[in-house]
Amino acid sequence: MAYDLQEQEQIDSLKLFWTQWGKLIGGAVLAVSVGFLGFKGWQYYQRTQAEAAAVVYSQLQDQLQAGKLDDVKATVELLERDYRSSQLAANAAMLAAKLAFERNDAGFARAQLKWVLAQSNDETLQAVAHLRLASVLLDDKQFDAALAELGSPHPAAFDSLFLDLKGDVLVARGDNNGARESYKAALAKAALDAPARDFIQTKLDSVGN
Repeated sequence: MAYDLQEQEQIDSLKLFWTQWGKLIGGAVLAVSVGFLGFKGWQYYQRTQAEAAAVVYSQLQDQLQAGKLDDVKATVELLERDYRSSQLAANAAMLAAKLAFERNDAGFARAQLKWVLAQSNDETLQAVAHLRLASVLLDDKQFDAALAELGSPHPAAFDSLFLDLKGDVLVARGDNNGARESYKAALAKAALDAPARDFIQTKLDSVGN
């Protein structure tokens, strides 16, 4: 009988507990379940987006190899519109900019490089985009704009490349004194075994060291 009484007390305690806390616990369990399902759903979405972007990027590579600039433009715009958060979209923009520049379509090249600078958080990719955009602007004789690009923040590993190109811009603008200092600084920043050292030295010699 004592056992039955003790058992009844436990049952009554459980009933009281669930009366007081049942909804809260149920809500917490539901929230955790929904959160887990939401996380899994987000993972699935990201995976399917990445796979779809890879298919489009593969098409782009074929178009680049064939040199079909119009097709490249359409495919890159698709990647930038539908898969803008994908690293492949930024890579595609860089490749499209290169082909466009080679085909004398400076406007499209500039637009793609600016898109990378606006969308990508990759410091290395941004540094390369600044360098390429400065080169396009130099080719267009937009010297001030090119120098502005070369004044952008970048990883220290790129210092020599930025200073070297700055020297090129200053030479084109007729500022040999400024170019000389820039080339000297580029040499100072370049690694001793850097392939570009000899070329930088040649340019420095050409402006008088």
